[in-house]
Amino acid sequence: MSRAFMSIDILVQVVLSGLLLGGIYALVAFGLSLVYGVANILNIAHGTFLAISGVVASLIYGATGWHPLLIIPALVVPVFIFGYLFHAALLRPLASRGKHEETIGTVLITTGALIMLSDVAGVVAGTKQRNIPVRSEILEFGDIFVSVTQLWILAGIVALTIALHLYLKHAWFGRAVRAVTQDPLGAAICGVNASSARALTFAAGSGLVAVAGVLYAVVYPVDPYMGFSLTVRAFTIIIIGGIGNLAGTMVAGVMLGVAESLTAFYWAPKWAPVISVVLLLVILVVFPRGFGSWRRT
Repeated sequence: MSRAFMSIDILVQVVLSGLLLGGIYALVAFGLSLVYGVANILNIAHGTFLAISGVVASLIYGATGWHPLLIIPALVVPVFIFGYLFHAALLRPLASRGKHEETIGTVLITTGALIMLSDVAGVVAGTKQRNIPVRSEILEFGDIFVSVTQLWILAGIVALTIALHLYLKHAWFGRAVRAVTQDPLGAAICGVNASSARALTFAAGSGLVAVAGVLYAVVYPVDPYMGFSLTVRAFTIIIIGGIGNLAGTMVAGVMLGVAESLTAFYWAPKWAPVISVVLLLVILVVFPRGFGSWRRT
């Protein structure tokens, strides 16, 4: 086979890997977008929730041999409860403060949580990288190799995105969340408890990132200290795609994942994390309100 065709095969392989990575990034960004859009919380520890979830999932897999589909519900429920209690104990009291004090307070608290959770997980589980080594059938399309597990993960992410979109659009709680996002006072007049909506949204965002943590650990290694870089990627994605815009978030996540995969393969893996920062700076300059506002314009 000629070098030209080999180059195309390699390019397709790298792009497929980027699609999977971008889908997981988008799933992480969904939760952060909900939390910031509804509760107005800059959760710096959001990526750390994913890292800890991935580490715990790998430990559960090593101890029980459970399939990731069983690990997800076993992990999502306690993470959801932890997120609710975290918001109720540490973040909800800040709502009585001024807007600037509340913003600074949430950043400080979540940054402290990032450091504490990472250190505790590092002491308990160790700092080495872990993953969930699930055996998977490999499909061959010429010189292109695709894991069946990766295809299932992509399909699951798409299905979860559609389900989340439909829930936010049609379910009562989904409409309440959108109402609090758009007009908190009007939502309160209509009987929506904004405080409970914010707490449940923070908990749901935590549960969503736990799902992403399990899926991430199936494909990529995780460790307790990788959380902040994931948070930066998630912020980049929601700025590019628009806060609350699930379709835009998915597109931005895939774009970032593919860009990182191409950079890692054709340049060097150590430069892949820089792509998110570069994209963020470019988008803020060219499209300061995100791609969504550009399309509306």
